Amino acid sequence: MTGEPQWIWEHPLLRIEELYTSEGEKRLIVHRGSFAAVCLHLVTPSGEDAFLLIRQRRPTAETEFYEHPAGMLEPNEAPVEAALREIAEETGWLLSAEDLIALFPHPLYPSPAFWKEKGYFYAARLQVPPAVLTAYKHPVERLADQERLHLVAIPPQRVWILTQNLQTIAHTLLYYAYLGTPYRILSSDSP
Repeated sequence: MTGEPQWIWEHPLLRIEELYTSEGEKRLIVHRGSFAAVCLHLVTPSGEDAFLLIRQRRPTAETEFYEHPAGMLEPNEAPVEAALREIAEETGWLLSAEDLIALFPHPLYPSPAFWKEKGYFYAARLQVPPAVLTAYKHPVERLADQERLHLVAIPPQRVWILTQNLQTIAHTLLYYAYLGTPYRILSSDSP
């Protein structure tokens, strides 16, 4: 039998509770809210393509990570609204809900054994002129909400080589699974 969860620590960014599972095990659960993330796949008329990723420093590993645009939902904000807001804040690109593809019919829990955080995963496949990919081949610096970000176009087969963020890799694979080609990112015979 489980008892009522007890809040043991609270911070503006997260809350931690202690509870007993139905098996009687004591657990800590971290509540952080929900997030929305968008995989921006840029494709030229000739078929050249890349993902527009955010390169930024993360304190957990004191290194830079390549990530899809993402962020936490604001109170009473719908996931698709959060996705569009995050794209605008982090990239400066203004998209509409019609531009987004929901990659999964319900939210996913990145680490349900510990985090109560859940994520909504979207993608946008956008036709762009070749000059756009050329412009983003070298990182473009952007300041968003006190964060220094770099936007960079990364070819699909390089995403998993450059990032150490499992969520970015999983999100990209969800996108390819949606398209029916889940292993393109892992191809080693591409440049």
